[in-house]
Amino acid sequence: MIRAFLILITLSLASPAFAERRVALVIGNSDYIHATHLPNPQNDAQAIGAKLGSLGFEVFLHENLGGQDFRIALGTFAEEALRSDLAVVFYAGHGIEMGGRNYLIPIDAKMTSEATAQFEAMSLDNILSTVRNAGKLGLVMLDACRDNPFSNTMQRKNGTRAISRGLAPVTLEGEAGTLVSFAAQAGDTADDGDGMHSPYTEALLQLLAEPGLEVGALFQKVTKVVKDKTDGRQKPMYRIQPPEDLVYLVPQGAINAHAPTPTVQPAIVPQEDPLILYLSAVQTGKRAPLENFIARYPTHGKTPDAKKLLLDIADREFWQTTKDRDTISAYTTYILAFSNGRFVTQAITRKQALEHAAAPKPAPTPAPTPAPRPQMNGIRTSCPTLNAGASVQNIRTNDTLYVRSGRGTNYRIVGELPYNANGVSLGSCSSSGWCAVTYGCISGYSFGKYLRKGIGGQPASAFAGIYHVVNHPLDEKLNVRSGPSTKYDVVAELSPRATGITVTDCQAQRGFSKRWCTVQWQGISGWAYGKYLANASGRNP
Repeated sequence: MIRAFLILITLSLASPAFAERRVALVIGNSDYIHATHLPNPQNDAQAIGAKLGSLGFEVFLHENLGGQDFRIALGTFAEEALRSDLAVVFYAGHGIEMGGRNYLIPIDAKMTSEATAQFEAMSLDNILSTVRNAGKLGLVMLDACRDNPFSNTMQRKNGTRAISRGLAPVTLEGEAGTLVSFAAQAGDTADDGDGMHSPYTEALLQLLAEPGLEVGALFQKVTKVVKDKTDGRQKPMYRIQPPEDLVYLVPQGAINAHAPTPTVQPAIVPQEDPLILYLSAVQTGKRAPLENFIARYPTHGKTPDAKKLLLDIADREFWQTTKDRDTISAYTTYILAFSNGRFVTQAITRKQALEHAAAPKPAPTPAPTPAPRPQMNGIRTSCPTLNAGASVQNIRTNDTLYVRSGRGTNYRIVGELPYNANGVSLGSCSSSGWCAVTYGCISGYSFGKYLRKGIGGQPASAFAGIYHVVNHPLDEKLNVRSGPSTKYDVVAELSPRATGITVTDCQAQRGFSKRWCTVQWQGISGWAYGKYLANASGRNP
């Protein structure tokens, strides 16, 4: 998802060092659909964008780009690079080497085979072609050497699944004024980092604004800082074809926070018109520009309208998925999720038609008294109690821990545990760090890094409390699922009159107007849709 197309113009530094035109394309991909989520690339991109903005760059910041949006962003930036003296691209996210060439991976790429992957991913050669259009220097900084998430599933041309670690080296023969910096050496991987940023990004933030560092010397220093930070485990590399003249991001003697303020008038920074941004977002008819407007102007008079348009887009997208499935369950889910949706009448009509078609025809003779209906496959009336000796740790309050069907990220996700889960039953752990887990009605495998024995010290959720079922059809039970979305299996059910339901956490999910909550009630547990839950004050979570 593109969060912003943000131009940060900070030419008020008023120094001759920044008289040249500087542009930067900054991309952070974290929320991968078919690969491991990376916590830090968005943080890295935001921080690098702000740092480059303070150095006089016009920054084009994007987050979570899919393939089409990635290509549009690069094409738009190519025009800016043509009119610049310095052109910079910073990318944080997953990267891959195929056939000696490097590719950056959009968040929606499936990468099932080398034959198709080259059309899904963005070639580093295209990035280099873009920055070479700059008048003085084209600079590419890649924090993209993390472990390849597709290494065990991607089919190569020679019939094997072996993918080399890290990215491949590049040559810049005859390309004067070009520099490429990698977060790690060829064949090695780079850390995502335990804090807000990766070690490579931390080094860049520390050194980019240091006065008097020619770009070659700057990245020599970046290599040393990262090597020291990681105790020698990670060593960045760079390749350069020097420009005709020395290039400094911040020349020696440039104005800094400790220098006296020059007696010049500050440059006038153009002000963005929120209404124009809103109208532009409406014209696109897409989620990302509307979400960008809401995030930047949460109290604007048009923000409620933007939220309604987002809900309408979600309604249309979910309805299309429902029609494609064309099942009773799919229409029931749509009616529950969009009770006031524009297609609810069509959903009810189609559901009734399917139910009528599926209903048994009357027998010519009286049928014998039927036996009691057996319990539905997968629907449980009780679950293991939540009094085991392990808990979830190191998960943010706005996140959850995935539960998979096997020991590794190649297995499908079958459920999620709340960030503050206690009483987790922790089974055997493999040498790769994956452990068997059971949490009420949810069971599978999670990465042991986020589990520990004992009661966790996580902060309580703002939504924790006692709830009851509301606004649910009295002849239908409320589904309890193994994760916070309708894509997860139904594992239990709540009575439409259930009270005294314990909720420990609630999480917002894309495509749903209300949060999904962890519930515990009379021996069953899992996730339920918060639209049908209310506390003693009658408020939904």
